[in-house]
Amino acid sequence: MYANLWSVLLIAFVSQCIFLIASLSVRPSANQKAGRLLIVLLAIFLSINLSNLAEAIYLYHKIHGITNLGRGMVLLLGPVLYLYELAILKPTFRLRASHLLHLIPYLTAIILIRIQERSVSDQTIIATIDSLMEGKLVMTWEGIAWFVSYFTHLSVYILIIRKEIVNSAASPRLSYIIPLEQRLAWLKKLMMAFGLVVAVFFGIIIYIMVTGLYTISGNFIYTMSLGLMVYLIAFQAISNKHTLKPDFATKYNSKKTDCGVEEQILLKVLQLFEHEKVFLDPELKIAGLAKKAGITSHEVSRIMNEKLNKNFNELVNYYRIKEFKTRLNDQKYTHYSIMGIAYDVGFNNKSSFNEAFKKQNGLTPSEYLRHRKI
Repeated sequence: MYANLWSVLLIAFVSQCIFLIASLSVRPSANQKAGRLLIVLLAIFLSINLSNLAEAIYLYHKIHGITNLGRGMVLLLGPVLYLYELAILKPTFRLRASHLLHLIPYLTAIILIRIQERSVSDQTIIATIDSLMEGKLVMTWEGIAWFVSYFTHLSVYILIIRKEIVNSAASPRLSYIIPLEQRLAWLKKLMMAFGLVVAVFFGIIIYIMVTGLYTISGNFIYTMSLGLMVYLIAFQAISNKHTLKPDFATKYNSKKTDCGVEEQILLKVLQLFEHEKVFLDPELKIAGLAKKAGITSHEVSRIMNEKLNKNFNELVNYYRIKEFKTRLNDQKYTHYSIMGIAYDVGFNNKSSFNEAFKKQNGLTPSEYLRHRKI
Protein backbone atom coordinates (compact mmCIF):
# COMPACT_ATOMS: atom_id res chain seq x y z
CA MET A 1 0.00 0.00 0.00
CA TYR A 2 2.87 2.34 0.93
CA ALA A 3 4.65 1.74 -2.38
CA ASN A 4 1.38 2.17 -4.25
CA LEU A 5 0.71 5.55 -2.57
CA TRP A 6 4.24 6.67 -3.41
CA SER A 7 3.77 5.59 -7.03
CA VAL A 8 0.54 7.60 -7.33
CA LEU A 9 2.17 10.71 -5.89
CA LEU A 10 5.20 10.33 -8.16
CA ILE A 11 3.00 9.99 -11.23
CA ALA A 12 1.16 13.16 -10.17
CA PHE A 13 4.44 15.07 -9.68
CA VAL A 14 5.89 13.82 -12.97
CA SER A 15 2.70 14.79 -14.84
CA GLN A 16 2.75 18.26 -13.26
CA CYS A 17 6.40 18.75 -14.21
CA ILE A 18 5.73 17.78 -17.82
CA PHE A 19 2.71 20.08 -17.99
CA LEU A 20 4.63 23.06 -16.56
CA ILE A 21 7.63 22.50 -18.84
CA ALA A 22 5.35 22.33 -21.89
CA SER A 23 3.41 25.40 -20.76
CA LEU A 24 6.54 27.50 -20.12
CA SER A 25 8.11 26.36 -23.40
CA VAL A 26 5.23 27.45 -25.63
CA ARG A 27 4.38 30.74 -23.94
CA PRO A 28 6.43 33.77 -25.07
CA SER A 29 8.62 35.30 -22.37
CA ALA A 30 10.07 38.80 -22.09
CA ASN A 31 12.63 37.40 -19.63
CA GLN A 32 13.90 34.43 -21.57
CA LYS A 33 16.79 33.71 -19.19
CA ALA A 34 14.42 33.29 -16.22
CA GLY A 35 12.04 31.18 -18.31
CA ARG A 36 14.79 28.83 -19.49
CA LEU A 37 16.27 28.43 -16.01
CA LEU A 38 12.83 27.64 -14.60
CA ILE A 39 12.40 24.96 -17.27
CA VAL A 40 15.81 23.52 -16.35
CA LEU A 41 14.77 23.47 -12.68
CA LEU A 42 11.57 21.61 -13.53
CA ALA A 43 13.54 19.19 -15.71
CA ILE A 44 15.72 18.39 -12.68
CA PHE A 45 12.61 17.72 -10.59
CA LEU A 46 11.29 15.53 -13.40
CA SER A 47 14.48 13.47 -13.63
CA ILE A 48 14.66 12.90 -9.88
CA ASN A 49 10.99 11.92 -9.70
CA LEU A 50 11.29 9.56 -12.68
CA SER A 51 14.24 7.90 -10.97
CA ASN A 52 12.20 7.46 -7.78
CA LEU A 53 9.23 6.20 -9.81
CA ALA A 54 11.47 3.51 -11.31
CA GLU A 55 12.14 2.34 -7.77
CA ALA A 56 8.53 2.58 -6.62
CA ILE A 57 7.26 0.37 -9.45
CA TYR A 58 10.33 -1.93 -9.41
CA LEU A 59 11.24 -0.99 -12.99
CA TYR A 60 14.94 -1.30 -12.07
CA HIS A 61 14.48 -5.09 -12.19
CA LYS A 62 13.92 -4.84 -15.94
CA ILE A 63 15.98 -1.79 -16.96
CA HIS A 64 19.42 -1.68 -15.42
CA GLY A 65 20.67 1.77 -14.44
CA ILE A 66 17.33 3.54 -14.76
CA THR A 67 17.45 4.62 -11.11
CA ASN A 68 20.66 6.54 -11.89
CA LEU A 69 18.66 9.05 -13.91
CA GLY A 70 18.29 11.37 -10.93
CA ARG A 71 21.37 10.42 -8.92
CA GLY A 72 23.46 13.42 -7.98
CA MET A 73 20.97 15.85 -9.47
CA VAL A 74 20.26 17.28 -6.05
CA LEU A 75 23.61 19.05 -6.58
CA LEU A 76 22.03 21.01 -9.43
CA LEU A 77 19.11 22.38 -7.41
CA GLY A 78 21.08 25.08 -5.59
CA PRO A 79 23.00 26.41 -8.62
CA VAL A 80 19.93 26.58 -10.88
CA LEU A 81 17.83 28.25 -8.18
CA TYR A 82 20.61 30.78 -7.60
CA LEU A 83 20.90 31.62 -11.30
CA TYR A 84 17.10 31.80 -11.59
CA GLU A 85 17.07 34.25 -8.68
CA LEU A 86 19.65 36.46 -10.41
CA ALA A 87 17.66 36.34 -13.65
CA ILE A 88 14.57 37.87 -12.03
CA LEU A 89 16.38 40.34 -9.77
CA LYS A 90 19.26 41.63 -11.90
CA PRO A 91 18.48 43.42 -15.18
CA THR A 92 22.16 43.15 -16.16
CA PHE A 93 22.37 39.41 -15.50
CA ARG A 94 23.89 37.31 -18.28
CA LEU A 95 24.74 33.63 -18.34
CA ARG A 96 28.53 33.45 -18.54
CA ALA A 97 31.12 30.72 -18.91
CA SER A 98 32.10 31.29 -15.27
CA HIS A 99 28.66 30.05 -14.21
CA LEU A 100 29.68 26.59 -15.40
CA LEU A 101 31.83 26.36 -12.26
CA HIS A 102 28.60 25.72 -10.36
CA LEU A 103 28.38 22.37 -12.18
CA ILE A 104 31.67 21.04 -10.78
CA PRO A 105 30.12 19.29 -7.71
CA TYR A 106 27.51 17.55 -9.90
CA LEU A 107 30.02 16.46 -12.53
CA THR A 108 32.34 15.20 -9.79
CA ALA A 109 29.49 13.22 -8.26
CA ILE A 110 28.60 11.64 -11.62
CA ILE A 111 32.21 10.56 -12.16
CA LEU A 112 32.39 9.04 -8.66
CA ILE A 113 29.08 7.22 -9.18
CA ARG A 114 30.31 5.75 -12.47
CA ILE A 115 33.61 4.64 -10.89
CA GLN A 116 31.74 3.14 -7.96
CA GLU A 117 29.41 1.12 -10.18
CA ARG A 118 32.18 -0.36 -12.33
CA SER A 119 33.16 -2.73 -9.55
CA VAL A 120 29.58 -3.70 -8.67
CA SER A 121 27.51 -6.27 -10.57
CA ASP A 122 23.97 -5.66 -11.79
CA GLN A 123 22.68 -8.28 -9.35
CA THR A 124 24.32 -6.49 -6.42
CA ILE A 125 22.81 -3.16 -7.42
CA ILE A 126 19.34 -4.72 -7.70
CA ALA A 127 19.77 -6.45 -4.34
CA THR A 128 20.83 -3.14 -2.76
CA ILE A 129 17.75 -1.33 -4.05
CA ASP A 130 15.58 -4.26 -2.91
CA SER A 131 17.05 -3.84 0.59
CA LEU A 132 16.20 -0.16 0.42
CA MET A 133 12.62 -0.93 -0.56
CA GLU A 134 12.35 -3.38 2.35
CA GLY A 135 13.85 -0.94 4.85
CA LYS A 136 16.90 -3.12 5.54
CA LEU A 137 19.67 -1.17 3.81
CA VAL A 138 22.65 -0.93 6.16
CA MET A 139 24.50 2.31 5.52
CA THR A 140 28.27 2.48 5.19
CA TRP A 141 30.31 5.58 5.97
CA GLU A 142 30.63 6.06 2.23
CA GLY A 143 26.83 6.21 1.93
CA ILE A 144 26.57 8.63 4.85
CA ALA A 145 29.19 10.85 3.19
CA TRP A 146 26.94 11.22 0.14
CA PHE A 147 24.04 12.50 2.26
CA VAL A 148 26.33 14.85 4.20
CA SER A 149 27.74 16.28 0.97
CA TYR A 150 24.24 16.83 -0.41
CA PHE A 151 23.11 18.55 2.79
CA THR A 152 26.22 20.74 2.91
CA HIS A 153 25.89 21.75 -0.74
CA LEU A 154 22.20 22.64 -0.36
CA SER A 155 22.89 24.59 2.83
CA VAL A 156 25.62 26.67 1.19
CA TYR A 157 23.33 27.63 -1.67
CA ILE A 158 20.39 28.51 0.53
CA LEU A 159 22.69 30.93 2.38
CA ILE A 160 23.98 32.40 -0.90
CA ILE A 161 20.46 32.85 -2.23
CA ARG A 162 19.25 34.39 1.03
CA LYS A 163 22.15 36.85 0.99
CA GLU A 164 21.27 37.88 -2.57
CA ILE A 165 17.64 38.45 -1.55
CA VAL A 166 18.71 40.65 1.39
CA ASN A 167 21.14 42.65 -0.77
CA SER A 168 18.57 43.14 -3.53
CA ALA A 169 16.00 44.42 -1.04
CA ALA A 170 18.40 47.18 0.02
CA SER A 171 19.93 47.99 -3.39
CA PRO A 172 19.05 51.02 -5.54
CA ARG A 173 16.60 49.97 -8.20
CA LEU A 174 14.29 51.03 -10.96
CA SER A 175 10.53 51.29 -10.49
CA TYR A 176 9.60 48.12 -12.34
CA ILE A 177 6.08 47.47 -13.59
CA ILE A 178 6.40 44.13 -11.80
CA PRO A 179 7.78 45.52 -8.51
CA LEU A 180 10.83 44.17 -6.77
CA GLU A 181 8.67 43.47 -3.71
CA GLN A 182 6.60 40.94 -5.68
CA ARG A 183 9.74 39.28 -7.04
CA LEU A 184 11.22 39.00 -3.56
CA ALA A 185 7.97 37.68 -2.10
CA TRP A 186 7.92 34.90 -4.72
CA LEU A 187 11.58 34.04 -4.12
CA LYS A 188 11.02 33.87 -0.37
CA LYS A 189 8.22 31.33 -0.88
CA LEU A 190 10.49 29.29 -3.14
CA MET A 191 13.30 29.47 -0.59
CA MET A 192 11.01 28.26 2.20
CA ALA A 193 10.15 25.20 0.11
CA PHE A 194 13.84 24.74 -0.75
CA GLY A 195 14.63 24.99 2.96
CA LEU A 196 12.28 22.08 3.56
CA VAL A 197 14.36 19.96 1.15
CA VAL A 198 17.48 20.90 3.13
CA ALA A 199 15.71 19.97 6.39
CA VAL A 200 14.73 16.59 4.92
CA PHE A 201 18.36 15.76 4.18
CA PHE A 202 19.34 16.81 7.69
CA GLY A 203 16.65 14.54 9.12
CA ILE A 204 17.82 11.65 6.95
CA ILE A 205 21.39 12.08 8.20
CA ILE A 206 20.23 12.05 11.83
CA TYR A 207 18.10 8.94 11.22
CA ILE A 208 21.00 7.10 9.57
CA MET A 209 23.42 8.07 12.35
CA VAL A 210 21.00 6.78 15.01
CA THR A 211 19.80 3.57 13.33
CA GLY A 212 22.58 2.78 10.87
CA LEU A 213 19.86 2.08 8.27
CA TYR A 214 18.27 3.89 5.37
CA THR A 215 14.70 3.12 4.37
CA ILE A 216 12.43 3.99 1.49
CA SER A 217 10.71 6.44 3.85
CA GLY A 218 13.61 8.84 3.22
CA ASN A 219 12.95 8.79 -0.52
CA PHE A 220 9.23 9.18 0.09
CA ILE A 221 9.68 12.28 2.26
CA TYR A 222 12.27 13.67 -0.16
CA THR A 223 9.78 13.15 -3.00
CA MET A 224 7.11 15.03 -1.07
CA SER A 225 9.41 18.01 -0.46
CA LEU A 226 10.30 18.24 -4.16
CA GLY A 227 6.64 17.81 -5.07
CA LEU A 228 5.82 20.77 -2.84
CA MET A 229 8.21 22.94 -4.88
CA VAL A 230 6.65 21.73 -8.13
CA TYR A 231 3.12 22.54 -6.98
CA LEU A 232 4.27 25.86 -5.52
CA ILE A 233 5.49 26.83 -9.00
CA ALA A 234 2.20 25.60 -10.47
CA PHE A 235 0.17 27.64 -7.95
CA GLN A 236 2.28 30.74 -8.66
CA ALA A 237 1.69 30.25 -12.38
CA ILE A 238 -2.04 30.41 -11.69
CA SER A 239 -2.16 33.15 -9.04
CA ASN A 240 0.58 35.51 -10.30
CA LYS A 241 2.27 34.08 -13.38
CA HIS A 242 4.10 37.33 -14.19
CA THR A 243 6.41 36.89 -11.20
CA LEU A 244 7.71 33.54 -12.49
CA LYS A 245 9.75 35.18 -15.25
CA PRO A 246 9.26 38.95 -14.89
CA ASP A 247 10.88 41.35 -17.31
CA PHE A 248 12.45 44.67 -16.36
CA ALA A 249 10.02 47.09 -17.97
CA THR A 250 9.86 50.23 -15.85
CA LYS A 251 7.32 52.83 -14.86
CA TYR A 252 7.98 56.22 -16.38
CA ASN A 253 6.61 59.68 -15.92
CA SER A 254 4.33 60.47 -18.90
CA LYS A 255 6.15 63.77 -19.61
CA LYS A 256 9.36 61.97 -20.53
CA THR A 257 9.90 61.67 -24.23
CA ASP A 258 12.44 58.87 -24.59
CA CYS A 259 11.93 56.33 -21.82
CA GLY A 260 13.84 53.58 -23.59
CA VAL A 261 16.98 55.71 -23.71
CA GLU A 262 16.65 56.58 -20.02
CA GLU A 263 16.32 52.93 -19.11
CA GLN A 264 19.45 52.02 -21.05
CA ILE A 265 21.39 54.86 -19.43
CA LEU A 266 20.38 53.82 -15.92
CA LEU A 267 21.20 50.18 -16.61
CA LYS A 268 24.61 51.32 -17.86
CA VAL A 269 25.16 53.37 -14.69
CA LEU A 270 24.21 50.43 -12.46
CA GLN A 271 26.50 48.18 -14.48
CA LEU A 272 29.37 50.62 -13.97
CA PHE A 273 28.82 50.40 -10.21
CA GLU A 274 28.02 46.70 -9.84
CA HIS A 275 30.37 45.12 -12.37
CA GLU A 276 33.13 47.64 -13.15
CA LYS A 277 33.12 49.00 -9.56
CA VAL A 278 33.89 52.56 -10.58
CA PHE A 279 33.25 53.63 -6.97
CA LEU A 280 36.65 52.19 -5.96
CA ASP A 281 38.24 55.25 -7.54
CA PRO A 282 38.58 57.78 -4.67
CA GLU A 283 38.65 60.60 -7.22
CA LEU A 284 35.43 59.56 -8.94
CA LYS A 285 33.32 62.58 -9.93
CA ILE A 286 29.92 62.77 -11.53
CA ALA A 287 31.53 64.18 -14.67
CA GLY A 288 33.71 61.06 -15.00
CA LEU A 289 30.75 58.77 -14.44
CA ALA A 290 28.69 60.72 -17.00
CA LYS A 291 31.47 60.39 -19.55
CA LYS A 292 31.57 56.61 -19.07
CA ALA A 293 27.76 56.46 -19.38
CA GLY A 294 27.85 58.61 -22.53
CA ILE A 295 25.66 61.53 -21.41
CA THR A 296 25.89 64.80 -19.50
CA SER A 297 26.38 65.14 -15.75
CA HIS A 298 22.98 66.83 -15.47
CA GLU A 299 21.21 63.87 -17.09
CA VAL A 300 22.99 61.33 -14.88
CA SER A 301 22.09 63.32 -11.77
CA ARG A 302 18.44 63.70 -12.83
CA ILE A 303 18.01 60.00 -13.66
CA MET A 304 19.62 58.93 -10.37
CA ASN A 305 17.32 61.16 -8.35
CA GLU A 306 14.14 60.23 -10.24
CA LYS A 307 14.70 56.49 -10.67
CA LEU A 308 16.83 55.56 -7.65
CA ASN A 309 15.88 58.34 -5.24
CA LYS A 310 19.58 58.92 -4.53
CA ASN A 311 22.04 61.63 -5.49
CA PHE A 312 25.51 60.90 -6.84
CA ASN A 313 27.29 60.95 -3.46
CA GLU A 314 24.65 58.74 -1.81
CA LEU A 315 24.91 56.15 -4.56
CA VAL A 316 28.72 56.11 -4.47
CA ASN A 317 28.73 55.77 -0.68
CA TYR A 318 26.12 53.00 -0.83
CA TYR A 319 28.31 50.87 -3.09
CA ARG A 320 31.51 51.67 -1.18
CA ILE A 321 29.97 50.57 2.12
CA LYS A 322 28.49 47.47 0.48
CA GLU A 323 31.96 46.58 -0.80
CA PHE A 324 33.44 47.34 2.65
CA LYS A 325 31.06 44.81 4.26
CA THR A 326 31.88 42.22 1.61
CA ARG A 327 35.60 42.57 2.25
CA LEU A 328 35.12 42.16 6.00
CA ASN A 329 34.14 38.55 5.23
CA ASP A 330 36.98 37.99 2.76
CA GLN A 331 40.04 36.16 4.14
CA LYS A 332 42.20 38.19 1.77
CA TYR A 333 41.53 41.32 3.84
CA THR A 334 41.89 39.90 7.37
CA HIS A 335 45.20 41.76 7.87
CA TYR A 336 43.64 45.10 6.88
CA SER A 337 42.50 47.61 9.48
CA ILE A 338 39.01 49.13 9.32
CA MET A 339 40.34 52.27 7.70
CA GLY A 340 42.65 50.22 5.48
CA ILE A 341 39.58 48.60 3.91
CA ALA A 342 37.70 51.92 3.88
CA TYR A 343 40.49 53.61 1.92
CA ASP A 344 40.71 50.60 -0.39
CA VAL A 345 37.02 50.88 -1.36
CA GLY A 346 37.31 54.55 -2.24
CA PHE A 347 36.84 56.68 0.89
CA ASN A 348 39.25 59.59 1.26
CA ASN A 349 39.13 60.18 5.01
CA LYS A 350 37.89 58.71 8.28
CA SER A 351 35.20 61.30 9.01
CA SER A 352 33.43 60.92 5.65
CA PHE A 353 33.57 57.13 5.99
CA ASN A 354 32.15 57.14 9.54
CA GLU A 355 29.42 59.62 8.61
CA ALA A 356 28.34 57.68 5.50
CA PHE A 357 28.46 54.33 7.32
CA LYS A 358 26.36 55.51 10.26
CA LYS A 359 23.84 57.18 7.96
CA GLN A 360 23.36 53.94 6.03
CA ASN A 361 23.51 51.46 8.92
CA GLY A 362 22.54 53.41 12.04
CA LEU A 363 25.83 52.30 13.66
CA THR A 364 29.42 53.46 13.52
CA PRO A 365 31.87 51.02 11.87
CA SER A 366 33.25 50.04 15.30
CA GLU A 367 29.77 49.40 16.69
CA TYR A 368 28.91 47.36 13.59
CA LEU A 369 32.00 45.18 14.06
CA ARG A 370 31.19 44.59 17.73
CA HIS A 371 27.66 43.46 16.83
CA ARG A 372 29.09 41.04 14.24
CA LYS A 373 31.22 39.37 16.91
CA ILE A 374 28.33 38.85 19.36
